Amino acid sequence: MGDWPLDKIKYKERKKMADKFQVGIYKVSSDKSLEDVCEVIQNGGFESQNLISNSRNGYSLRLYYQDKDSNPRWKDFLEDVASSGQNIIQRNRGKSEGFILLIKKEESLYAVMGGHGYFAIQNSIDNEFGIDVFSRLIKKEDKVLKATREKSVVGGILGTSKHFRNNFNLFETDDFGKIYQELKASLNKSILTDKFGFTDDDIKKDSFCVAKSSFRINKAISFDQLLTIIGGCESVIETETAIPINNVDKIIKKRNTELVNNLESNLIEQLWKRYNRESDSYDFDLCNNDFERYLTASSYIIKKKHSKRNYFDEHEFESLNNIDKLFDKLRESELGNDEFVECMKTLKIYSYDEENKELTKGKLLNHILGDVTENNKKYFFINNSWYYIKQRFIEDLNKSCKSFIKNRNNYYDGIDKCWGDTIENEDDYNKQYIGEDNTIVLHKVIPQNIEACDILKWDERNIYLCHIKKGFDNMMRDLCSQISIAARRILLDINSDKSYITEIFHCLRRYKNSENDYLRSIGQQTESYNLETFKGLFDKNRVFVLAVMDTNTSQREIGNVETFRSNIAKFSLQELYKEIRGLNLELKITQIRKGTQS
Repeated sequence: MGDWPLDKIKYKERKKMADKFQVGIYKVSSDKSLEDVCEVIQNGGFESQNLISNSRNGYSLRLYYQDKDSNPRWKDFLEDVASSGQNIIQRNRGKSEGFILLIKKEESLYAVMGGHGYFAIQNSIDNEFGIDVFSRLIKKEDKVLKATREKSVVGGILGTSKHFRNNFNLFETDDFGKIYQELKASLNKSILTDKFGFTDDDIKKDSFCVAKSSFRINKAISFDQLLTIIGGCESVIETETAIPINNVDKIIKKRNTELVNNLESNLIEQLWKRYNRESDSYDFDLCNNDFERYLTASSYIIKKKHSKRNYFDEHEFESLNNIDKLFDKLRESELGNDEFVECMKTLKIYSYDEENKELTKGKLLNHILGDVTENNKKYFFINNSWYYIKQRFIEDLNKSCKSFIKNRNNYYDGIDKCWGDTIENEDDYNKQYIGEDNTIVLHKVIPQNIEACDILKWDERNIYLCHIKKGFDNMMRDLCSQISIAARRILLDINSDKSYITEIFHCLRRYKNSENDYLRSIGQQTESYNLETFKGLFDKNRVFVLAVMDTNTSQREIGNVETFRSNIAKFSLQELYKEIRGLNLELKITQIRKGTQS
């Protein structure tokens, strides 16, 4: 009987009737043993299932299953509509099922999952597996890409999904600091037959594949074909040379143990600084690897270790994409350093939709996106992995930014007041310009939740929308995004009814009677201008100005971009320049000097 103890005829009947299924293949991280993963799965509420045989075609198998009651929140909503006793509002009528099938051969462990099975094992999988397989199947110039899902370590956009009308290649979608999370591409018949064992009868034409943390061929397959494809993936990784997919290098802990340990210590130190609001701390985003689900969630809850209760009792976050929101809540507990470090290592984030259905979950550290510097090199921390942007991209970025900043045509000298020692914040700096000729201060005037600029200036030909920023650091990403939004909204307004510009004026005028000294002073500016005069200013040539004050203790020239450590700031500036030019507008830059006020 070999591996099969049951009657052969009965087995053949089963196999003949078996349905084919489209399935993704995951690989378990090499540092996780079979016993470790099984323990995690069982702790997640999955039960082991008996198999016809525990091995097949040289692979050993383990199968786990879970079902749980499903009570969507819309039942509560409909209780005010449906009569008592109606089926639609009855509890515990629905079931949510999931399975995890572990497939092991020698030292390699793979997983196939369905339903909610992924959530139980997500922290144990190799997130590079699918992309790694794909990188060995094509050439970079092959026009095979149908769609991509990307995460960026820099810039104002955290992640995007793109779908192409025609097939693209990797050169056409290349960008600085991009990490592909998912690639949908067309694989030709020869790859499918030569690498993955399909016959000519199986394959009538090219087929899609989806490469992400898993690898999937978009074709229903039998169980034996699944094992053949796993073998094909193993062979491809062992024998084929990978092409560079991303512009970043992943730091493998086994090969760089000391470096990764130093980076992890540096990360915790930077998080502690951020928690304590220290001025030289780094900014960190929060996002799950499945950023589309995470960012569109309705609520977020923090839990600790294996606890099922809300760490903050009844508190739910409406959004949670910046670590400062979490730290604001943690500060209520006045954590010491040891308690803080424990929280960073044991807290978990859960996200839910409007029906309280779990969308994502994972350790806090798996959600952190940021960067730290080690030995004068910048490393990015994304989904609990470390990446290093290849040096040639850093060099190109510095060269591009320096070219823009040092071009005299891109410099604006209208923001000429120093950031004096008595100035504590942007309110103090901006109000110095109140009362100047051809100037209106608009800082904190935010109709439609869009700030057009901090300081508005003009001459005979141009109107200058000046945005003031303290620090050429990671927060430049937010400022550049703010300028981009303002530019697009104003351009739309100019080509329609100027309703947004009208709102700016009315919002400013309402501040005339404010009890706040700053708001009252900017509101009183409207005594010198009426609405029509204000609207007419925007008919001039529109120029956006980025005015930056370096927070470093020693005065640095912003044109010497190599002396500034934030590659995120540099890339954000580069992307903003391209976008503003694409809108047929102008972008200029200026450096606010520190010292005696002029």
